Formats: sequence, C-alpha cells, structure tokens
Amino acid sequence: MKKFVYFALSVMLCTSCVPKKKYTELSEELDDCYKAKQAQNSALAANRQTIDDLESNRASLQKTIDALAKDTLNKGKSLAQNKIDLDNLKKLNKKLADQLKNSRSESEVKQLLDQLSSMQNKLQSREDSLSAKEKEMASLTAMLARQDSMMKSLKKKVSDALTNFEGKGLSVINKNGKVYVSMDNKLLFSSGSWEVGKNGLEALESIGDFLAQNKDIHVVVEGHTDNVPYTGNGYIIDNWDLSAKRATAIVRALIGNKDIDPARITASGRAEFVPLDPADTKEAKAKNRRTEIILSPNMDELMKLISNE
Repeated sequence: MKKFVYFALSVMLCTSCVPKKKYTELSEELDDCYKAKQAQNSALAANRQTIDDLESNRASLQKTIDALAKDTLNKGKSLAQNKIDLDNLKKLNKKLADQLKNSRSESEVKQLLDQLSSMQNKLQSREDSLSAKEKEMASLTAMLARQDSMMKSLKKKVSDALTNFEGKGLSVINKNGKVYVSMDNKLLFSSGSWEVGKNGLEALESIGDFLAQNKDIHVVVEGHTDNVPYTGNGYIIDNWDLSAKRATAIVRALIGNKDIDPARITASGRAEFVPLDPADTKEAKAKNRRTEIILSPNMDELMKLISNE
C-alpha cells in the first residue's frame, strides 16, 4: 500500500504542476502515518500480552481460592462430626450416671467407663488435628499474601532498574508467580549470532546491578527461537543449540558482575517450542525470538509448608 502511494505521488509530480517540495512534504507525512501505525500495532500487541498475563494470574489465584474453599468445606464437615461426637458423649455421660445409680454389675460400669474414655480420646485427637490444620491454613494464607506482595514489589524494583530500556525491546511482567524480563533478540543478538551486542550489554549490566543488590532472588535464563530451522555455521546444529548458546551468553554477561553468585543462575535453551505467538507470520516469529530472564524470590519456607500438607 505504501509503495502504491509513493507511485501515485510520483505520477502526480510527473503529470501535474505539483512542486517537488510539496511531494517531499507528502512523502514525509506518509512516513509519519506509517510509523504511527507501526507504533499502534506494537502498543496493541503489548496490551494483548498484558491481558493474557492478567488472565493467567487470575486463573492461578482462582485455583488457590478453590483449594482454600475445599479445605474450608472439609473443616466444616469435621466440625459437624465433632458436634455429633460431643452430643454422643453427653448421652453416654448421662447413661453412665444412670447406670452408676442403678447398676449392681461392676463389669458393666467398667465397660461404660472404657467407652467414655475411648470417646473422649477420639474427640480430643480430632480437635487437636483440626486445630493444627487451622494454624497451617492461616500460615499458608499469610505466606501466599506475602508472596503476592513480594512479587509486586520485585516487579516494581525491576521495572525501576530497567526504566531506560522498557519499550525498547524489553518488557517486565508478572506471570505465574514470577517476574519475567523478556528481551527481543533485536536488543541482544544479530541474526544467527549468540554474541551480545552493545545495547544488550547495557541492559544486562542494569539487571546485574539489581541482582547484586538483591541476593535472595533465583534466576533462570531461557533462550527462545522462532520455528525457522537454523542454517548457520557448523558450530551450531539447530535451534536447540542456538537458544542454549544465547542463554549461556546472557549468563556470562550477568556473572561479569562479581557480586552475583553463579550458583543462583540456571541457563536453558527452549528452541522454538515455547512460542508467545503460534502464528506463522513475520510478526509472530519476531515476537518469539527472545530471551527471558525469570526472577523468583526464595520461597523455601512456603514450599516446605505445602509439601507437608
């Protein structure tokens, strides 16, 4: 369409009295409109990604809420059973009192006492178990709230540290309880290369400074490619190799900061198998060619509690 408009403008220049200056102005206006359209398309894609991430977070929270509701229902059933047992215990007490008044059989009294003791022990055990579960539930709920708060705080800190790069091939989002720093390959690598460029190194230096100051954050670096088979030099066999090479190149750039413990970082290549956009278009391929730095705070305490459930 753009080429057609240029052609039309050229015809107008050649066949009419349109001055060259006017032609230039019209061409510039066309370029501005084209750039504005590209910016709007980019903004639309970003908004769609944000909507997808919000929906993912909503689904994750709904699962947690459903689990808590199920547990609450089970505890309600336990409470109802406890009430039934308590009523039975009261009846047994009354029966025992009546038997003690009227019975002349020592064995019968002993049998009733044994039943009473067994019922009391059963009720006490159930109450102790219920109390422990309620404490675990309260602790888990508090820790989930703390995790959510931690992730929001972490996302803000990362965004603040990378404010000069967001919107320039880099985005920061919350997803699945983690913070994702996603960088387009155009920010990091040339086509088919795994050598980090100047702009990418500047962004990674900022991320490295942040990680050096926040030592309780685990880091996973994932390299992703599009679905076009790799046809470069013999050092790389396929997209698996290329994505892994790019991930390890990012790791090496990060641990150039000596205050970062390499044991905190994991590198992995995902090739073309985790696309952001499965469409077979030029735009989708560009979106899928990326490296993601996935940040998560240490949640060992929460994981230990969940594993003991």
